[in-house]
Amino acid sequence: DLKKITDIGGTVFDAQIGAYLINPSKGTELEYTSSEYLGVYPTSTEDTQMSLLDVTPDDIDAKYAHIIFALSEFIIPKIEENNQHDLYYNVELPLIKVLADMQHCGFCIDMDELTKFGEILQQNISELEKKIYELAGEEFNLNSPKQLGEILFDKLGLKGGKKTKTGYSTKADVLEKLAPDNEIVRLTLEYRTYQKLKSTYCDGLSTLVNPKTHRIHSIFHQTGTVTGRLSSSEPNMQNIPTRTELGRELRKMFTAKDGCVLIDADYSQIELRVLAHLANDEVMIDAFKNGEDIHAVTASKILNVPIDKLTKDQRNSAKAINFGIVYGMGEYTLSQDLNISFKQAKNYMNDYF
Repeated sequence: DLKKITDIGGTVFDAQIGAYLINPSKGTELEYTSSEYLGVYPTSTEDTQMSLLDVTPDDIDAKYAHIIFALSEFIIPKIEENNQHDLYYNVELPLIKVLADMQHCGFCIDMDELTKFGEILQQNISELEKKIYELAGEEFNLNSPKQLGEILFDKLGLKGGKKTKTGYSTKADVLEKLAPDNEIVRLTLEYRTYQKLKSTYCDGLSTLVNPKTHRIHSIFHQTGTVTGRLSSSEPNMQNIPTRTELGRELRKMFTAKDGCVLIDADYSQIELRVLAHLANDEVMIDAFKNGEDIHAVTASKILNVPIDKLTKDQRNSAKAINFGIVYGMGEYTLSQDLNISFKQAKNYMNDYF
């Protein structure tokens, strides 16, 4: 019975969520908050630690209860000082039950289709392995960075290899620069994409399906991100790929029960609307009021190109800048994300501001 399991009564304060609101950039685990705010370490065996709280508990559960109570007495006034009363009691606290309901309810997944999808991926993986071995002139462990580096940079003599203490780096950023001119590198990146989809999602999701409910019960975290967004784990339901055709196929495996439908809803560029309001930026505000494409408007202003002449890549560049700047992205990261020079990224950001 969903209601009986998740309808927890008597919850008046949650110290972890309170600590999160006070400072979301710091840790919210009890070991951290108790030492940070109370000078007490829960795992310490010294009696002097608990004497700081004027208690002498006989067991660990009582010790934790005392610490949480003391934390609450510290955090509650801070929430009031920060004018976060409504946010805490009317938004965050009721959300606990909502997330408990979501976690208990779980998500339907079509296991038959997921199994078929895994078989298709494995077939593609096997075909890519054969092609890569032919180009390399020998078989080797494709999942070994050391062996792959030796094949690409020692045997085949590809330029652009970065040598480390353990061998050549075969990270994605290194291989992506080589891919346009080297078929074996392009196939290797494709192989990795298929491998990740199969191991992380087809194989990984299968192990997380509850045998009784036949659903996946992801854990939702209220205090997992600095930005205030929810996060999820076991599995991360927010990280199912969408940019590739294969990723979109994978999303089809998540289904609604009979008589129900899935609804996908999202705020329209909420961060940029908040930014436009806080910065009182006339260009952004006018774009939102007129229902214009904010990324196209940004690209047009930065690149000095009419909106109707913009390419898809130019719009995507502006999108990266818009959201990147909101979350503190620097010139170096922007240059890497857009595959442009540091100087060009710096100019983009200067023009943006």
